[in-house]
Amino acid sequence: MQSIVCSILACLTLVVAPVHGTESERAVDAKNCRKLIPDEYQWQALDWSHLWAADLPRELKIFPEQQPDCAVHAGICADAKSKKTIVVDVDVFFKDSAIWNKPEQLRAYMALVNRYYQQARIGFNFKFRPASELPAWTENRNQLTVIFASAMPAPAGKVADAFGNLPAGKAVFNDVLMKRQERHANPYFIMGKPLGHELGHVLGLAHTQDIALLMTQGTSSQNALDILPEQALIMRVMALQRFGGKLDSVIACH
Repeated sequence: MQSIVCSILACLTLVVAPVHGTESERAVDAKNCRKLIPDEYQWQALDWSHLWAADLPRELKIFPEQQPDCAVHAGICADAKSKKTIVVDVDVFFKDSAIWNKPEQLRAYMALVNRYYQQARIGFNFKFRPASELPAWTENRNQLTVIFASAMPAPAGKVADAFGNLPAGKAVFNDVLMKRQERHANPYFIMGKPLGHELGHVLGLAHTQDIALLMTQGTSSQNALDILPEQALIMRVMALQRFGGKLDSVIACH
């Protein structure tokens, strides 16, 4: 598994996250993406044109009462149904982690997350911030935030491997997550799958039972990174309404 992971990262380290830079820089990145990333690491955008944002299945949502009301946010829901990429800024912090302390450790995994979030036409603009700027749990709820910590407890008090919390707008990854590497037969796991999974929670998605989906709970060799069209639309509405996502006509690496 280690050699497979390294081969994936060797490809991904050649490409910056697709939402970085000016519009012209992103256009160049999109043009060159396919020759830098093998076809097997490309994910195609889904078709959600047949869906109504106001009627998305409740069982796919976490904290459904916090989902935007399309009757009130009709314009946002209409934009979410478009084919344009939504760019979302993500603040990234290191908090006393014994494993993660340098941006270069994570850039390849973040690039991989952006590759499979192409299914939802969502691009994350990861911005590393100094630990001194880390907000309190109840602050900056509308700023999507990722924290790499030693052992940060969830709101209920339990120290989990990782968790995404929609009310706080934050996803946390604790060091214990990386102590189970031998159990992760899926070469996409370290660190891309959990990062994408917890971001899915913060963007409104609940767990699913289908082992092929990104939002399935736990890990196995059968875990895939698939996103349903319904899930994509839920996240797009949330990204625009809650986290200040911006529409971008450049569809990087599509």
